[in-house]
Amino acid sequence: MNTNKLNKNLTSEIKEQLKKSRIGILTNENDFLVRNLKKAG
Repeated sequence: MNTNKLNKNLTSEIKEQLKKSRIGILTNENDFLVRNLKKAG
């Protein structure tokens, strides 16, 4: 098996996971902010 291809696949998988986790974190933060704004308003 070509290690170069393997590394490329792993890197792209890691990037995808990071993207998903970032989106999850941002969503949680936004939900938190929206809840606080609703309480205040």
